[in-house]
Amino acid sequence: MNDEEFELLRGLVSREIGIVLKGAKRSILTTKVAQRLGVLKLATYQDYCSFIVSDQAREELYLLASHITNNETYFFRETQQLDSFGNLLRDIKAEKQKMGSNVIRILSLGSSTGEEAYTMNIILHESGLFVWDWDIKITGIDIDRNALRKAADAVYSQNSFRMVSEEDDRVRKNFTREHNQFVLKRHLTRNVGFRQGNLLTKEAYAGLENTDVVFCRNVLIYMNDDAIKKIAGNLHGVLSDRGYLFVGASESLIEKTKLFCPETLYGTTVYRKKVPALPGA
Repeated sequence: MNDEEFELLRGLVSREIGIVLKGAKRSILTTKVAQRLGVLKLATYQDYCSFIVSDQAREELYLLASHITNNETYFFRETQQLDSFGNLLRDIKAEKQKMGSNVIRILSLGSSTGEEAYTMNIILHESGLFVWDWDIKITGIDIDRNALRKAADAVYSQNSFRMVSEEDDRVRKNFTREHNQFVLKRHLTRNVGFRQGNLLTKEAYAGLENTDVVFCRNVLIYMNDDAIKKIAGNLHGVLSDRGYLFVGASESLIEKTKLFCPETLYGTTVYRKKVPALPGA
């Protein structure tokens, strides 16, 4: 792959997906595109560049992006944030009861193979707060179709439990062991759904208005500043005025956007929407 071809693909990925491909990623990109040449029966990198640019559905671009990003995830990741989420559930329930609502919506961005979305559902069930007549829906969004298929299957290897022992009570209680695989019990999958989407586009969030909690962890770290602003704008549109946004422990929205402000709740940083004050307030 020559410099011109690399710059074309890097610019396309940055502009359309928001991912920054630095020089060190060039060898990975070259290897992945070489594999796609064989699959698509294309002869040269230039042929591939022409193909991906002409693909208006962006399916090839999304596939390429899934190959060059880090889909690493596992259950119960970043436990301090998860503990804060668990504590916030009481606050969310109390607020919903004041409003006379029984609806809770949670969003997992960059959901990959689903471990984060299902972790949140396990925490919800463990809390015992939402036993009767609650309408709870967790939605995971990712650009990688293959990862989403695995998420929907909810069957995992031991690698997905690197933060906990396979003999941990949470694992034994919520998974069925089948040979060397762990199958999430079906009652924990019924209210969790997954969809493919580009986080930079508004279409990815269709129907997700008034979301109560958004987890967007270890996603922004790969994004350029323009992409972060677009994602922040999209999240501002779907998050409820009283909702909570979690980003990764090594990520920050400070100086990236003015749409959210950080708060320290239950020992961790959570972002809240900046909502215009009512006239006369």
